[in-house]
Amino acid sequence: MKKIALTLALAAFAMAANAQWIVGGQIGFTTYGGNNNVEATAVTNAFNYPATDGTTFTFNPTVSYVLNDKMQVGLSLNYYYNTNTVYTNALAYYNNNEAWTKNTTSSFGFAPYFRYYFAQASKFSFFCEARLGIDITPRTMTHTYTNYLATIDNETKGGWSNTSVALTLVPGVNYRINENWSADCYIDLAGLYIAHSDTKTYTGDNLDETQHTTNFGLMANASAQDLNTHFGNFRIGINYHF
Repeated sequence: MKKIALTLALAAFAMAANAQWIVGGQIGFTTYGGNNNVEATAVTNAFNYPATDGTTFTFNPTVSYVLNDKMQVGLSLNYYYNTNTVYTNALAYYNNNEAWTKNTTSSFGFAPYFRYYFAQASKFSFFCEARLGIDITPRTMTHTYTNYLATIDNETKGGWSNTSVALTLVPGVNYRINENWSADCYIDLAGLYIAHSDTKTYTGDNLDETQHTTNFGLMANASAQDLNTHFGNFRIGINYHF
């Protein structure tokens, strides 16, 4: 019995010594805005007022464990934040006042995954990745402000929330930069997914409604969140190998 226990302990130590952990992920930031120029007979001179502006931030850290040369398992965390301001009255700015509505949306989730490498060419390794993504979008926040004619400053919760679960199968390619660094490119042009989404609408009169949607198709998504926000057909992540 002692020999068996010692053998198991040595095997576990050997696995730990050869284990390889990888940390990486993706981060994204977008901002936009500008001005509108108005020329109207109702006022003496042309004037500018702000165009719709906004900011989007995404953060998707990942950690994975290498099982062998062809397989690895991991976990990806997903965070998404978006805010945009719509300016609702041009004449308010002509009169040195303001009138705008600001909407803020955020979501978070996680996705355990399994990756299988099926081909290799020099520093390029081609893989297919299966993910189970779970994402939650709470109710949005809407902030309305105007001091044109009458002052209104009101912040309320939005009219919907969403929970999504998706199982996806996405191809990709890994490029080994050096011993410690590599880059992943996911190709969202092909793949399989099956997803279920629950969207709850809040009416405010005790008639809240939840819409259940199930999708199956050949268009790949990275996680359930991409059912609501798609960040492009190609996604690139950077990894560090311990």
